[in-house]
Amino acid sequence: MVENTIPTHLGNYSIVEQIGIGASSNVYLAIESGSYASVAIKQLRKTTQSETYRKLLANEFEFSSKLRHKNIVRPLGADFTEVTGHYLVMEFIRGVSLNQHQYADSLLPINKVLSIIEQIARALEYCASQSIVHRDVKPENIILMYNGMTKLTDFGCAVSTGSGGNMVAGSLAYMSPEQLEGLPLDERADIYSVGALMYRLLTGRNIFDAEDEYEARTAVLNYPAIPIHTHRKELPIELVEIIHRALEKNANDRYSDWKEFITEFVRAAEKIKNSEHEMDIYRGFSASTQTAIYEHLSASRQFSRSVLSRSVMPRE
Repeated sequence: MVENTIPTHLGNYSIVEQIGIGASSNVYLAIESGSYASVAIKQLRKTTQSETYRKLLANEFEFSSKLRHKNIVRPLGADFTEVTGHYLVMEFIRGVSLNQHQYADSLLPINKVLSIIEQIARALEYCASQSIVHRDVKPENIILMYNGMTKLTDFGCAVSTGSGGNMVAGSLAYMSPEQLEGLPLDERADIYSVGALMYRLLTGRNIFDAEDEYEARTAVLNYPAIPIHTHRKELPIELVEIIHRALEKNANDRYSDWKEFITEFVRAAEKIKNSEHEMDIYRGFSASTQTAIYEHLSASRQFSRSVLSRSVMPRE
């Protein structure tokens, strides 16, 4: 059970309110004494004070401190001596976590998803240039600001390129096979995760169905993603192909690097944005209802095309 006791102070910071709950930590909005600057503080809970969680928090600070990118949350400091729980201090981002938009009844418009993915891909391309693999790209670790900017956070699972880390870490629904097996990783592991992220943000579903962790692990290692058209038939084929290529089980069959991924993704995104077809009318409906809508509109479009393509001859 997660404890509800909220501290009034941590170091030089006054706690305003709790704004988030993670797997091992609580996140607070706080005000720095003297400067009155708003910050976010991520503190380990009393029940997660093991050496493992402390190392993950230290790992997050170490890797995120190396990065300076507009789409990555910036760390401001840390205290690994606080007796009530080690904590990180980060810039405070006004926005919402994408976990609020990962379900079928709360999906974002497709153009918004395309913007999010491009921003996250560029952030991860920068990480790769710094020899860092994030290893935990998922909706919960992405903040969408009210101005449309997207921020990637939580580098607790990050590793150096070419390393598998001291332990397997991440989230099964977004984890590549090589990551689950603890093999040395490169940017293609994060490309896989972004493929799974796109799939989730566009359908409200994971790339496979699993009732427990054993089934999930089996699916990650052995089963291809359920075709995304199973859930949204109207998605453009260009986007579908990008998603499924990113989700290839063999890393060599995915995009070779972020440059290749971004080039193809941006080209497809521009084509979709300029399309005349309205795809967001399907959001919030069940898969069966979406299929019925799709088939009805397809028939209507075909009728319209056939009528409009006929030559109009003058009457004699």
